Amino acid sequence: MPRRRAYRLSVVAALVLLVSACSGTVHGSGTPPPDRSPVESQIIAAPPVGAAVAPTEPVHIELRSSAGVTYLSSPLNPDGLTRGGASGQQLNPVDERPVWWSESGLPGTGTDQTVVVVGHNYTRSTAPFRSLRVVEVGDRVALRTSAGVLEYHVQTVGPLPKGSLLVDHQLRASVPGRLILANCDVREGESTDDNYVVVAQLVGSAPG
Repeated sequence: MPRRRAYRLSVVAALVLLVSACSGTVHGSGTPPPDRSPVESQIIAAPPVGAAVAPTEPVHIELRSSAGVTYLSSPLNPDGLTRGGASGQQLNPVDERPVWWSESGLPGTGTDQTVVVVGHNYTRSTAPFRSLRVVEVGDRVALRTSAGVLEYHVQTVGPLPKGSLLVDHQLRASVPGRLILANCDVREGESTDDNYVVVAQLVGSAPG
């Protein structure tokens, strides 16, 4: 299996991505760690390379192994997400569903900006983006929009200190086809001072 590559980025600007509220509601102790157990796919299309998909808000996300086995399938919150908090520099999803950051790019084959989807992770209950912890380099991410399906190849995974995601670094740049997924990192059942970040690149698309 490909080795996971962890990375850390230096802080050189003030823009903050903070996926907070990691403790969650207690649903009983002993919440099992995330794994790569197969789940039913809700995105059937196998995107060919090069098909045009107009930039549109995403409605569903799936994580798949390099062999095509789906281990996360989740709808996205349809409302999008903007910065909040006293500083205006927090991203705090309103529920457990992943959500597209509406200040980032719209997913599509003609998008020049980086696309960002964030989601909660909890220490004592489960949320879909807990699965980011088991993503491996070489996995695939499928995004469904009203215009079609986009497929991304995972390039890097790893923790990033909270308050430093999307600073003036290579990830801050507008890169056509780049997708970033992030959650509030939980390690061995305990919240950390990190976000966990998956960076992927567009490799295929199919119009809807």
